[in-house]
Amino acid sequence: MSGNLALAAALLGEIGDNFPQSGRRLNWSDLWAYGIAVVLGAIVTAVMLYLRRRNDMTIHCNNSWKLFRELCQIHGLDLPSQRLLAALATARGYEQPTQVFLAPEAFDVSDLPPSWQLSAGHLHRLKQVLFDLQRG
Repeated sequence: MSGNLALAAALLGEIGDNFPQSGRRLNWSDLWAYGIAVVLGAIVTAVMLYLRRRNDMTIHCNNSWKLFRELCQIHGLDLPSQRLLAALATARGYEQPTQVFLAPEAFDVSDLPPSWQLSAGHLHRLKQVLFDLQRG
């Protein structure tokens, strides 16, 4: 019985010897590259989860910018329109950017600085979209 165990141990010891083309064995220094790849993967995953949670409109919160993004998404506004509305809220001195969705008079460029005259057409179209003035 002990002879069989010794024979089995000898055979098991030679299992990996028949694969000389498998390459060299890994050293501890080789693990640095794998460790860096794992850390980078974890960072990318964390950023993606943060952005997904930040933009998840099913979670209730008191963040006015999240509400602003949600209102822009509901109205189908593109990124330049969103930026223009945020700048308009700042120019009007509103505490919350969402206030532009409640005030049609905010879109009047006559009392804004002259640089806003270039955006008058865009603001007029946004006012029509947001306040549904085309049905009149």
